[in-house]
Amino acid sequence: MIVDRPTVVVVAANQALSNDVQIRRRMRNEEKWAERQSARFPDLDLVAIQKAVHQNMLKLVLSLEDRYMDLFDLMNFSKNGHRAPELTVGNVREHYSLANSVTLNGIYLYQHLLKAGYDPIIIQNYATASLPDILQEKPLAVCISSNFMFMDDIREVAAHVKQCDPEIPVIAGGMLVKRLLDPGESLSPLALGSFSKFHGKVDAFVVEAQGEQSLVKLLEAYRCGGDLSKVPNLAFYDNEGRMRFTPRQREYLHMDHTAIAWDEIPENYLRTTLPVTNSRGCFYRCRFCTYHWLFPQVHYKSLGVLKEELRRIQSLGFVKHVRFTDDNFTAKKERFKSVLEMMIEEHFDFGWSSYARASALSAELVELMKASGCEFVDLGIESGSQVILDNMDKRLNREQALRAIKMLNDQGIYSRGSFIVGYPGETQKTFSETIEFINESSLPYYSPYLFSYSKRSLVHEEGDRFGLKGIGRVWRHDTMDAVEASRLMSQMITRIPKGFTDGLANIEEIYRLLRGEGYSPEKILKMFRLKRELHLSSKEMRSAKPFSPKVIKILEDLKAVIY
Repeated sequence: MIVDRPTVVVVAANQALSNDVQIRRRMRNEEKWAERQSARFPDLDLVAIQKAVHQNMLKLVLSLEDRYMDLFDLMNFSKNGHRAPELTVGNVREHYSLANSVTLNGIYLYQHLLKAGYDPIIIQNYATASLPDILQEKPLAVCISSNFMFMDDIREVAAHVKQCDPEIPVIAGGMLVKRLLDPGESLSPLALGSFSKFHGKVDAFVVEAQGEQSLVKLLEAYRCGGDLSKVPNLAFYDNEGRMRFTPRQREYLHMDHTAIAWDEIPENYLRTTLPVTNSRGCFYRCRFCTYHWLFPQVHYKSLGVLKEELRRIQSLGFVKHVRFTDDNFTAKKERFKSVLEMMIEEHFDFGWSSYARASALSAELVELMKASGCEFVDLGIESGSQVILDNMDKRLNREQALRAIKMLNDQGIYSRGSFIVGYPGETQKTFSETIEFINESSLPYYSPYLFSYSKRSLVHEEGDRFGLKGIGRVWRHDTMDAVEASRLMSQMITRIPKGFTDGLANIEEIYRLLRGEGYSPEKILKMFRLKRELHLSSKEMRSAKPFSPKVIKILEDLKAVIY
């Protein structure tokens, strides 16, 4: 440790090594949460509903030998002689795993803290790190980002830090912390009771969507023995264990200042697939979404700054894929066109992917996308029913979405459509329209999401109109409840024969990581097709060994595709 540059540890994510662990942990957390919230909804049995929802949703997931497998787990299983290898901190980089992803929050905080005079150590993924070894550096603090974690996970990480060294301050911040603690002094007694469990584990919370400046001020207070009450945007505990809040000061950081100097980032933090942000915010106000509450305006990086950032990635020499993390990369057409033309002029040798809005795509733009190296786009289609699209205020019509998928298919750009099942107004008929849409469109990939109800979403304003009650993924309205919606979701594997999903896993992230590993789009599609065949076969035979000849044939075909 350099004396005048205190070490600060940043925990950026907590993605489990395997899909089985990730799913079981997520469902355990959700059921605990439903139990904590149950007193607020005496007319809904939140725990029973949540368990029934989980039972239905697990039917979307391939299960072999009592393990829930995403494509990466299945690839490991096939390579390891039809046995699931035990992934560990020491060997996970030798296997396929979403735990090997790079998250932008960790990289950005590394750069930000370095500039602020600290010596940052980034734990890209808590599940892949040896925390006790890292804490031997005697850091000034450990900072935990909630962008990719549940609060129960944050409490677990914080408790581990305190077990290793009770004197190290633990700070938590990020999007989830902002959302949950934003009410400040108006926080409900139930929420305060929930956060009382963090006392003695988390020393301070940064309650600001862009809290980097507050974080540096907080670190300086710890460094110099300053008064935390003088630092804005904090929640912390007083000597009696009561949560206190400091005054709010909205932070704004120009997008140009978020550009990453990738060639100055230690190579051990990098991968062959890297994330880049071009903009922050969204123009639209889809009624299921809460993003507009965090970032009500759209801000862009200067085109020259974005170009320089991509040039730095190019100079690394090993990056094969860039994923633009913007919530809507394509929203402003003229800006989008300028970015595409810049990328074509630069002749970057990496491919790229992004989120896209179907209504923003035209034949000219899709041709430019292809010429600039676009390989994959995520389309937030949300429903194949015009009734539901209108309920959502999606500002998209069914025919626009069909045309967008066709244009992408014609250019050889693969796409994934996300679909929300159970939005208010959903019926079996509107769900069937979504199935018909996917089948008619020849959409290569799809991801179903159960409608999640937040009081910060605009649909809350229409709660009485729809008879909407509940919270999160435990709800009912006049035309459906969460159990029925999840039951319908479980049918999608069998009802969609030529489009592919990966159950509850992030199919888009799996795709990008595989491109970074050199797999062709055609081979990736073939592996997802084989996984679907295996899923249907294992359901028929209830998954026990010895496997049938049909299952063994599928596993061997998969192995032949894997490098």
